[in-house]
Amino acid sequence: MAKKQRSKPPTSKVNSATTPTMYEGTSYPKETFENYLVIYASDGIRLSAGTLVLFFLNVFVLVPVFSVPYQPLYAYLLLPLLAVMNLWAIALIAAPRRLQLNYVLFRGVFGLVSSAAFMIVIQKFAYGTLGLTTPWYAIGSLAVYAFALIQYVRYRLQKLKQPPQRQKGNKSSGMPVALLTTITGGAYLLANISLAFVTQQTVTVVLICVYIMLTFVVFHFVMDFHRYYWLRRVMNKPEV
Repeated sequence: MAKKQRSKPPTSKVNSATTPTMYEGTSYPKETFENYLVIYASDGIRLSAGTLVLFFLNVFVLVPVFSVPYQPLYAYLLLPLLAVMNLWAIALIAAPRRLQLNYVLFRGVFGLVSSAAFMIVIQKFAYGTLGLTTPWYAIGSLAVYAFALIQYVRYRLQKLKQPPQRQKGNKSSGMPVALLTTITGGAYLLANISLAFVTQQTVTVVLICVYIMLTFVVFHFVMDFHRYYWLRRVMNKPEV
């Protein structure tokens, strides 16, 4: 992963001595938010972009897409997304310093595209390999995906609003959402494991479980959409 450098946001005003200093124009504590507003170091962008897309995303999407049974629908859905991400990664590798801020946006798009791509691959495993015919599996799995993503983003934004000292000592406000997301993902995982006993196609069910875990892992990158938005606002703000 690329290393981080601190951005230089404008100075915010102090509200009072008894309450945390809030970052100007936001509900986020100044110290927490300034640590959050980072630009990744240009010397690590090449390796990171290449690893995330040229290796990780390509391998985990292309292999199942072209595996037996080959179904054109999944190729039509996924190959255009892969083409865009690969071209973007190549541009970052070619000019990491010029696209240093753009890399933050790239990470957010990577998180959204890869998690959605993994969910599509799961549908191929379920319908193409296991032979499921009911549409409720696709509807239910996509609903769980959307719910888990929303809960994850809400939890991270809520955590960002906590003063630095509370992030270590007081976790009560954010834990219910995190626990809910974990339970949702765990229940979905167990539901797919149970398919092995019905279909006896254990290898496919194990692959489904692996892709479920990968889907939840890459949620981490989606928060870079929020970071990119605020970095652009800070950088475009005129100095007083």
